[in-house]
Amino acid sequence: MDNQSNSFSDATGRYAKSIFQLASEKNILNEVENNFSQLNLLMQDSVDFKKFDVNPTIQKQARLKIIESLATKLNFNKIFINFLQLINEKGRFFFLEKIIKDFFSILSISKGEVIADLIIANEITEDKKNEIKKELSQLYKKDIKLNFSIDESLISGSILKVGSKMIDNSAKSKFNRIL
Repeated sequence: MDNQSNSFSDATGRYAKSIFQLASEKNILNEVENNFSQLNLLMQDSVDFKKFDVNPTIQKQARLKIIESLATKLNFNKIFINFLQLINEKGRFFFLEKIIKDFFSILSISKGEVIADLIIANEITEDKKNEIKKELSQLYKKDIKLNFSIDESLISGSILKVGSKMIDNSAKSKFNRIL
């Protein structure tokens, strides 16, 4: 946890911390986590939703109707719906992607997990992912929440970020050092 100390004092961190604390107090943390997971998947899988999130030209009333429709379709928790309505009303909906990330960081810290990001050049098997996660867990002597992403521009190799530490073993960075 030392490697990932974060006060979450910026606007997105405060929103994430608030919904986390409220969900904890109301014993609905699992529901809110699932709701955030659904939104996170939408953010990753839907270009339209991502545009909806950051588009400043969408009026608050129009955005509110979309939020309500989405909440009904995905069966969101009432407190979570109120949270989405609040950030819409405050004109902060464009922060949603960062709020989601901060929420999951807070959740991981509360579970005693270490967050790590592994950026790789090509897709790897689930077995390989589990093997990497297991090795990192043994190395850090904590549970690791490992996020994988693919960046084909790396050519080969990987970039591992754990807390404030980064290990760049990509061919791209090696070529850049040579040039």
